[in-house]
Amino acid sequence: MVNLALSLLYFANLALCLPLGTFSTLSTASLLPSSTLVRSTPPSLTSSTPTTTALPSLSYTSNISKVISQSEQSTSSLSRSTSTSLNVSSTSTLSPTTSSSPTTPVSPVSSQDSQDMQTVFQRRLDFIIASATQVSHIASWLQTLGSDGSWPASEINYTTGCPAQRANWPAGNHWARILTLSAAWHGGLGGAEQYAGSLAVASAISSAMNFWFSQDFTVPGCLDQGGTSVCPCGTPGFWNTNWFSNVILVPKLVGESCLLFNTSLTPAQFNSCTTITTRAYDTFYQGKSFLTGANILDVAKIGIDLALLSSNASLITEAYGRINAEIVIEPGVMVDGIKPDGSFGQHGGLLYNGNYGKDYSNDVLELQIDAAGTQYSADITSRGAFETLIDGDQWMVYLNVETSVLHWDFSVLPRFISFPVIDAQATANLNINISEILQLGELWDSSTMVDMYNNLVEPTKDANEFYNNDYMVQRGHGYVSTLKMYSTRTKNTECVNSQNPFGFHLADGTLYTYLQGDEYEDISAAWDWNLIPGTTIDYGATPLDCAHASWTGLESFVGGVSNGKTGVAAMQYLNPLTQAFSWQKAWFFLDDDTQYVMIANLISNTNASIYSVLDQKRHSGNIYVDDDVFNAPGNQTFNCTVSSLWHRNVGYLFDSDSTVLSLSVGERTGAWSTIGTSAQPPETVDLFAAWIEHQDLTQPVSYTIFPGTTFDSFRRKSEERDIIPLQNDAYISAIFDADYDTISAVFWDISGGTLLFECEPSFNLGPASITVSGNVALILNFRAGTLTVSDPSQSLTSVDVQVNGITTTPLIFTVDLPSGPGGFAGISVTQQFSYFA
Repeated sequence: MVNLALSLLYFANLALCLPLGTFSTLSTASLLPSSTLVRSTPPSLTSSTPTTTALPSLSYTSNISKVISQSEQSTSSLSRSTSTSLNVSSTSTLSPTTSSSPTTPVSPVSSQDSQDMQTVFQRRLDFIIASATQVSHIASWLQTLGSDGSWPASEINYTTGCPAQRANWPAGNHWARILTLSAAWHGGLGGAEQYAGSLAVASAISSAMNFWFSQDFTVPGCLDQGGTSVCPCGTPGFWNTNWFSNVILVPKLVGESCLLFNTSLTPAQFNSCTTITTRAYDTFYQGKSFLTGANILDVAKIGIDLALLSSNASLITEAYGRINAEIVIEPGVMVDGIKPDGSFGQHGGLLYNGNYGKDYSNDVLELQIDAAGTQYSADITSRGAFETLIDGDQWMVYLNVETSVLHWDFSVLPRFISFPVIDAQATANLNINISEILQLGELWDSSTMVDMYNNLVEPTKDANEFYNNDYMVQRGHGYVSTLKMYSTRTKNTECVNSQNPFGFHLADGTLYTYLQGDEYEDISAAWDWNLIPGTTIDYGATPLDCAHASWTGLESFVGGVSNGKTGVAAMQYLNPLTQAFSWQKAWFFLDDDTQYVMIANLISNTNASIYSVLDQKRHSGNIYVDDDVFNAPGNQTFNCTVSSLWHRNVGYLFDSDSTVLSLSVGERTGAWSTIGTSAQPPETVDLFAAWIEHQDLTQPVSYTIFPGTTFDSFRRKSEERDIIPLQNDAYISAIFDADYDTISAVFWDISGGTLLFECEPSFNLGPASITVSGNVALILNFRAGTLTVSDPSQSLTSVDVQVNGITTTPLIFTVDLPSGPGGFAGISVTQQFSYFA
């Protein structure tokens, strides 16, 4: 994991995530890199303002727009900024029921309000400038911009309304270009120093803004009901049938661009800027159902930019209030937001640390760095919640050794598995500047966040269970293994905007193991969606399409237990669509970079073949079957009876010599367009896939996995590692790790049960037993004298455990298990014991 640490340091300095400057003063100059052209005040156009087309009169009204409209007519009104300093005014607090009327007086503004807004304003500019992309394209954009303010259709697809692409709306790139041009013109954008204050760039910005503003939609229903009777197909204006484009994507870019270009906006442009951003923020007053989790922060950030643009002290106070109220632990099942275990939920039951959680984290880092030391800064509760999220994030990251780029585990990206890296979506990289974690920790005087930053530089190891989202991670020497399950409390995946139509099996006990980090990169267009790594499936018996992709699990006994070093995961499964296939499976994440898998109680009411998938990943190098090099026959499936398998530093040792192994090795080609909205050409990948066939469903199956091993070390560990299976059936799955004097077990039956065992660990045990009163998972470490228990069903309040044959008298435990609304049901609880009791 040394490479991971190095890459974290490398990643922190990537150009796309520039570290922030010091905020010790409020001058724009202090925020600009020393190598850039420094201007104390952004340049304006004055008499050189280009001739533009007339803009339509926008008549959108709302709680916010009424306040701004009234204030602009008052001698004590909100005053638009004409320099890098704000002239701040305040209105009464905005709310759905107490909105300001035309007669509402403007309240006085304190010097503290003015100072705090100025602080946030300067810091926002720095963040916005740092977010600008594709700086090297500025020259060509200036050349190809048309006289009407649009770019050629060959560069930007301006299709709008019902025919437009729903996800990643291409027309939004128009505003992404305006943002970069505005950052270059404002000054402080690395690599674009020559454009600072350029009249040509300002003219291009103004023309491009006018092109969009002149075609902004005016029918309110198009905001989030496009394509329905309130906004029929064919309604004029730039809008998308996906609410996200109209509420977040475009308004965010508009607000940021207008802040940068503020001093040169015409009155009509300023009106359009505030109309589009107000329309987005106003969704808070309309009770829109999509305002959860990361979406709340995105829309509130638009409100902050609107407040800064219009110098509205009340609005920025309210917007920050919404942000800080959202940065809390959300313990409820399927409630979006930060969970007590550090996972992040979005879309009602999906684990999404790597996309929406990433956006959420970036918003918090950015907005709280902006607000540090001001009245808008988060309180201790919000700070603690964010620390919990960052602590969880650090487990879910792996490194591509070849590219030195950090990525999110695919299991925390649900539908975004449908994008290749080149599309710069959630699969492209971590897209969090970890140096900002350190910076915010120092601004908050938070030793916890500073420690978390240091932990990211020195990566975590061992096992961690995320009980709120049915997820477990083992980080070992040179590898990261992640396991994703789902239950009555979570969902398997989603298909939205035609992305991820074949993803039904993505949480069926999916086990990814990352070593080089390229194992699963850019292969999903070509791989077999019925052979998801680690899953047990009735091959081809479930229709894979968008309409049937997303499901809540039917079984509650799903989860795991971890003592911080080792872990056990358990999953009872019933296919929620067909209800014709079920099984139970236990994964044991052990010391010495060893994993053990048990599968039992398989029931199928179909004629489909039943497989347990070992892996499906990029093929590279030799494949060893029973110590012999396997010569792949070239894109063919090969069946054989084997005892071991090794490929790409992962080895498998099967407990039965009659295990029927299937291998498929060779090139496969698939189109990205069949699994999502990517426009990239078809992908051809040399793939390795291996799976076990369950020919007799009455017979349980078990095998050992050795991740992070060379072939020679795999052979050695296969002979030396002493793991004894104790029971594997419908009632109990249990093993004894004789090398570490540890029993790990899953008791599946609701009434518990008794595990009988006889072994000879270092302290010479005789026949013994473990009896439990309920369905639990446990780890009994004799060497450490600890019992760790959890309830994967999250229904028990306590469990009794009795261990016989260890001491002269039985060891008896009553373990209280967390329950209720706090969100800690399913967490692991550890008790100490002594052999001399």
